[in-house]
Amino acid sequence: MSEQQKEKMTIIFFSGTMDKAIAAMILATTAASMNMDVSIFFTFWGLNFLKKGRVYKGKSILQKMMEFMMPSSRSKLPLTSMNMMGLGPAMMKKLMESTKTPSLEEFFKMAKAFNVKIYACSTSCGIMGVDNSNMIEGVDGQMGAAAFLGEAQKSKINLFI
Repeated sequence: MSEQQKEKMTIIFFSGTMDKAIAAMILATTAASMNMDVSIFFTFWGLNFLKKGRVYKGKSILQKMMEFMMPSSRSKLPLTSMNMMGLGPAMMKKLMESTKTPSLEEFFKMAKAFNVKIYACSTSCGIMGVDNSNMIEGVDGQMGAAAFLGEAQKSKINLFI
């Protein structure tokens, strides 16, 4: 199939939880391995997946408070259920390791190897005070909702996670 004929899949990753991030990465890497063109749009709590760590400099007091209350990076994402003050994610990581399931970091590297496009929502970045310097390597840039909806409009599969 030529590049122009590739089927497309888009994912809006709104959630900031580990289990939903795993699901998004499994679906993205599987679709890409099936020769689909995949784009993921990280918005609001989903931005925590793309952050390097905490940054307070240059943020308003409300942005600083939000930064303090949110996970600092994808390695600190909670579970949707059974978070148990951080014990749940540790158990999930151990289960993934024992079943030879890739970690979130490994899934992200696979996604990039399959040319999955990773975009941060520019509006969410502005609201939350997240800029390109605080995002991990591999983010393809920021994109507005209208641009992403243009991508989604051409897609066979659209997911909201």
